[in-house]
Amino acid sequence: MGLLSDIIFCEPTVGGQIGAAIVQLLLWGFLTDYDYGVMAHVHKYVKRQPWYPTVQENMKDDEGQVIWNFPDPGFRYVIFFQTVMHHGGGGVLMSLGMLLGQPWLWRHGMLVEVGGLDLLDVLLFANVKLRPPGTFPTNFFLKSREYGALMAFHHSVGLCVGIPVNMYFSEIYEFQLFGLMILGFPAICFGPALITKTFDKAQYSRLWFAEHMWMLLTFFLGSRIIFYFPAAWSCFLHVWHSPHGSNWKVLLPFTWALLIMSAFNIMILGINLNGFYKMLYGKDTLHAVKRS
Repeated sequence: MGLLSDIIFCEPTVGGQIGAAIVQLLLWGFLTDYDYGVMAHVHKYVKRQPWYPTVQENMKDDEGQVIWNFPDPGFRYVIFFQTVMHHGGGGVLMSLGMLLGQPWLWRHGMLVEVGGLDLLDVLLFANVKLRPPGTFPTNFFLKSREYGALMAFHHSVGLCVGIPVNMYFSEIYEFQLFGLMILGFPAICFGPALITKTFDKAQYSRLWFAEHMWMLLTFFLGSRIIFYFPAAWSCFLHVWHSPHGSNWKVLLPFTWALLIMSAFNIMILGINLNGFYKMLYGKDTLHAVKRS
């Protein structure tokens, strides 16, 4: 019962963390499977809705659709739903852990990211390469030149610091709040867009403008710039001054995560501002610069 108990309560032990990460990997592997899992049913449900043609039209110039170029632009909406579900799942566990004073729940929330996304994607990537064609949509994602670099940056953060935070700092409120804001809060930021994207962009332009403004203020500026930079630096200093700060095996991954996550946040802010400019003026900033 020792190891099983460690896994159930996500204890800060090597066995507990690895075991709980595997549990999240298996759980989210089923939830996000587009052949037999929950997302397969979500995909079918969305395609049956009367507003799906509107979604298809709306998503044609979505930033994600421009990168992935799905044959059916409406599938980008389904992927967006999966993103909200992922952030919401991790956020609920983290919130419960903080509200109930149960750090083990918060640690499970952290492993939604590490096991349920980062490690899962690594396995799906390997499956595509070793057993082509692999599974959809991972095999489609990998056709994009940008995808590998973007995911390497994104996943390296969770893989570097997720388990170390769970092992050494998961009972510290400062780290708990940081994790909740980075993993859970995006569900609140993105959630309204699931409704907005079902309305015609031209007919409900003010609604779309409000949704873009909401995303800009709450997510891109609020959580990923205004909150993130001072909070990330504070957490890093806490690690630096802790007994574990002298261990390069702990400090080096935290340093990498700080730098990469900072660069990632600045990058996605730039992408959003470009999209916002395009909404206002009908062309992207690069085109405007060239014309000037």
